[in-house]
Amino acid sequence: MVLAVSAILGYMLLLTGLAVASPGAGFAGALISFVPESWRDWAHVPAYGMLTWLAIHGFCRRGWPLRYALLCGILLTTVFGLWTEVAQGFAPGRETSLQDLLSDTAGGMMAGVMVLAQYRQFRGASLYKWPRATGLRELMKGTPSR
Repeated sequence: MVLAVSAILGYMLLLTGLAVASPGAGFAGALISFVPESWRDWAHVPAYGMLTWLAIHGFCRRGWPLRYALLCGILLTTVFGLWTEVAQGFAPGRETSLQDLLSDTAGGMMAGVMVLAQYRQFRGASLYKWPRATGLRELMKGTPSR
């Protein structure tokens, strides 16, 4: 649980750092300046799709139904994308863009569709129905005792 939350928050911190980095200034800015402008626009789709995928899996591991996990994962990505666009407007050399926000949302929706397709392919196999053990007895069930 702590690992999943740490992974999601760490990834969100990485996306925020890249969103507010000024091209050519500092280490992140130097990395951004190597990437062509057209690639930077399309990079939002897989980047925010990955955030949605992480969020959906995190919610499902907590025992949420897939329907709610999908909705909240896409909503989280859209709100976070809006927040990073607002923060980007205050960074020198960067500007906010509605196109970037739409790309963030599109990436989230694509990830949601892929998770839903995978769920339907496996017919709800154990990929998205994580057992919720409440005690040591349930956790140890099926393990050899010594």
